[in-house]
Formats: sequence, C-alpha cells, structure tokens
Amino acid sequence: MKKVLNRTKDIKFSKVLTVAVMMALAFQAPAQIRKALKTEEGTIRFLADKVLETTSLQLINHKTGENYRDIKGLATSADIKLKSKYVDWHYENGVLKLALMRMADILKDPKYSNYVTATYTYAFDQLDYFKKLYEDPDNKKPSLFRYFKMNMLDDCGTMGAALVETYQLNKDRRFKEYIDRAADYISNKEHRLKDGTFVRDHPVEMTLWGDDLYMGCIFLVKMGKMTGEMKYLDDAARQVINFTRYLYDEGDQLYNHAFIIPTKDHTPAYWGRANGWIMMAQVELLSVLPEDHPKRTELLSILQRHIRGIVRYQGASGRWHQVLNRTDSYEESSCTAMFTYSVARAVNEGWIPDLYRTVAERGWQGLKEKITEDAQVRDICVGTHVELNAPFYYNRPRSVNDTHGLASTLLAGTEIHRMRQLQK
Repeated sequence: MKKVLNRTKDIKFSKVLTVAVMMALAFQAPAQIRKALKTEEGTIRFLADKVLETTSLQLINHKTGENYRDIKGLATSADIKLKSKYVDWHYENGVLKLALMRMADILKDPKYSNYVTATYTYAFDQLDYFKKLYEDPDNKKPSLFRYFKMNMLDDCGTMGAALVETYQLNKDRRFKEYIDRAADYISNKEHRLKDGTFVRDHPVEMTLWGDDLYMGCIFLVKMGKMTGEMKYLDDAARQVINFTRYLYDEGDQLYNHAFIIPTKDHTPAYWGRANGWIMMAQVELLSVLPEDHPKRTELLSILQRHIRGIVRYQGASGRWHQVLNRTDSYEESSCTAMFTYSVARAVNEGWIPDLYRTVAERGWQGLKEKITEDAQVRDICVGTHVELNAPFYYNRPRSVNDTHGLASTLLAGTEIHRMRQLQK
C-alpha cells in the first residue's frame, strides 16, 4: 500500500512538473518573441522565417487530403493543386520573393535567396502537369494558371522581376525562357495608350490603374539592370511620368487609384496601397537609373513631391489610413509598410533630406504594433479592384497576413535596418 501511495504521489508530481514546464515555456515564448522584435533584423527574420517554415514543396489533393512530392505517376486531376500558396504564380508572391531577395542581400544571408530559388524551381518542375489542367476548358484556374495566361501585368510583372534576380544566381534555362517571354509581352504586347502608357482592357476596359505602375516598372527595372539595355529604363521612366500626368492630384498631393479613359472619371478615394505601389515604383527606378539620364531630375522631383504629399497624412500612430486623407477610414498596414520602405530608401540614397528619417522611423514603429506573436501582420486591405464610389474603399475587408502586407513589411524592415547600419 505504501508503494502504491508513493507511486501515486510520483504520478501527481510528474503531472504538476509537466504543467509547470509547459507554463514556463508558454511564458518564455512571448519573451523570446519580444526580444526578437526589439531590432529590425530580428523582426524581419521572425516574419520571414515563418514563411520558410510553413512553405511546403508538395502537391495536395484537396478532395482526399493526400500529399504528393511531385507529379511523377500522378493522373491529371483538377483536385490536385500546389499545397503552399507561396509557391503559386501570383503577383503578391512576386513581391514577397523580391523582399526575400532584398533581405538576402542586405543581411548577407543566402537562406532567403535559396528559398526563392527552391520555390521557383519546384513550380517549374510541376509545369507539365498543370499545363494539361490549364488547357482543359472545364478546369478553371488551376495552380500556376497565371504562368500560362500572361495577358496582363499581374501575370508576369513581379514574378518575372524576382525571377530575373533568381536567374542571376541560378542559370536555369527555363528561367531565362520565361524572362524573355515576359519581356516581349510587357514591351510589345501589353495594352497601352497611344502615348505608350500601360492600360487595362479588363475587368473595366481602358482603365489606368496605379497598381500597374509597379507591376510593369519593377520588371523593366530588373531587366534594365541585368541586360544593361537602356530601352527598359527609358520605358519605365515614361510610365512614371505619364502615370503622374493621369493620376496625380496637385491639390491634395496624392494619386488617384485609377482613371477611366472613356468617361474621364477618376476614382473618388485616394487608396493607400495604390499610392504605395506608385511610390515604390519610383524608388526602384531611381535606384538603378544612371545619374546622367535625361529624365532623372524630373523623376526625382516627382518622388520628392509625392513624399511631401503622403507625409501630410501620416497619423499620430505613425501609420497611414486606408483612404489617405480620411481619418475615419481604418489604419492600413500595407500602405504604411510601402511608404516606410520608400521614405527610408529615399533617405538612405540621399534623395531627400535626413529630416525625413523620423517619418520612416515612426512608420516602422506603428507597423510593428500590427505584428502578432505568431508572426503575422494585422489590418491589411485585401486585393482591390476599381470602383467609382468611396464607400467601396472604406469598406474593403481587413485581413491578417495577406501577402501584400507581409511582403511590404519585410521590405520596410529591411530598409530601416539598412538605415540603422548607415547611421553607425
């Protein structure tokens, strides 16, 4: 009986000890997270490493739940898709890959560029399978469908741009074939106005979207840098100047989201992320444009004017609003990250006075408050099309860790980290 009692005490003690250990770990984890978030490098690694850890290079049958390493021996089925959203061919994934490549460069850590190479390589390895699905008229939007479609900038701009950088590390001929196809599409086949400005033919015909300035220019910039051919940078410069002429409002010093050519209507709200796309396009172009380029002075003036405009609308929290000039709209994370990145980059490059440093720093502090303990970013506006009513922009849903905001947060943190290093 005594032995039984002792054994019972041991079991109870063991349970108490287990609970105590679990509680200690539970308290320790947030403490470790708080420590990581104290520095810009710790913060962006915290977010990026979660992406790396949760990305699966597998296929999944969404009906049965079965996983597959690759396409070998698989019968064609519309139920089979890429398991990880980060591997698929979407423009926001292109921005994420660009952010990770930037991190790899600034932090001197190849694990992030290796990840980008691995995800591209895996996607290319599965192309034959998903091409069959794409060619089936009864199968709508299989994985990688935008790779095959290529009839708008969303299909190839950012994914092509990040692939240009990846190709320079890994000379996979398949990468080069796609890059050449994307360059031909953007330069020769993309819908344009008579003056050469990018324009959409759908979902609303003849509309000029601020988003497309980044989607097109980022590819042109990367191609210009890789090939040394000035025609790409000249085209990007023309786009920035023309988009400014069509979308910029002199009074409010902000860009409209879109311009509907047939009716001469501008969208009725200054959408934050549209301004973010436009500003990032300007920054990326200026970062590679030769000092003696005939349009450089004009382009630099356009960026400086845009920065002066958005600074007027930064909130006390350091964040910007979904509708930039309306404080009754919610504070939105993706545009906050885009402006933080762009202003920090402009300070770092000496394009604007050092006094603007505090704009970027406050933006970063406000953005960090939106990062959760499970490595997600809150209050990101979902993907948004064009509407001619202001409530549409006010009422766009907020999401958690939408790739638009995650990618731009990594860019912002990387550039703030660079700012700190330059200060030292």
